Amino acid sequence: MIIVITGPTATGKTLLSETIAKKYDAIIINADSRQIYKELNIGTAKPKKEELDDNHYLFDKISITKEYNAFNYQKDVRKIIKDNPNKNIVIVGGTGLYIKAALYDYDFSSNNKDKLLYDALFIGLTTQRDNLYKRIDDRVDVMFKEGLLEEAKNLFTEYSDNKILNNTIGYQEFKDYFKNKITLDEVKEKIKLNSRHYAKRQYTWFNNQMNINWFDVNYNDFNKTIDEVLLYIKNNF
Repeated sequence: MIIVITGPTATGKTLLSETIAKKYDAIIINADSRQIYKELNIGTAKPKKEELDDNHYLFDKISITKEYNAFNYQKDVRKIIKDNPNKNIVIVGGTGLYIKAALYDYDFSSNNKDKLLYDALFIGLTTQRDNLYKRIDDRVDVMFKEGLLEEAKNLFTEYSDNKILNNTIGYQEFKDYFKNKITLDEVKEKIKLNSRHYAKRQYTWFNNQMNINWFDVNYNDFNKTIDEVLLYIKNNF
């Protein structure tokens, strides 16, 4: 079976995916277009390297110096599915285009993009807007405590003109800071604001493109949300 865990940024997708993967002895496939890159870690909220064992796929796959897009992702995911016919699979991430390209009849040239090719269950995590924005803000603060400034400084020192780096939320906002045009506090606020705008775009895309079963997350007791999702999976597979 294939279970897709998706939704806007900072809703708890990673924790839920790890729990479901353990429950069903599943492999995990990343569906975040930026966590695919080896160099982008703190700013993408990528799981720690020690957490990425052999059951995790398409994390740290390629360098930001190489091109990677939805077409590449489609081929990679379909190969993983083909190579693991007897395994349960959890696909987790918020890049809707990648998920649709992988699991639907998406040939990048026709309009027949709404035919699902696999028996998959789509689970989305959501929360009230104010709560989501607070979670985004808190996560950005944690990123800075974990060393985001140092990570960004090292990346811009080596890859200052890199297209991926300069178009990724969590890093692109540092460009003017390193040119002494804005303060670090302004960088932080820009990351928070851009992350909120990205979450809005994610909601719009998901609601228009996929049939997702949404779960309003209980952040005071995340185990209750996990139990709700597990019951839903049990009743639908």
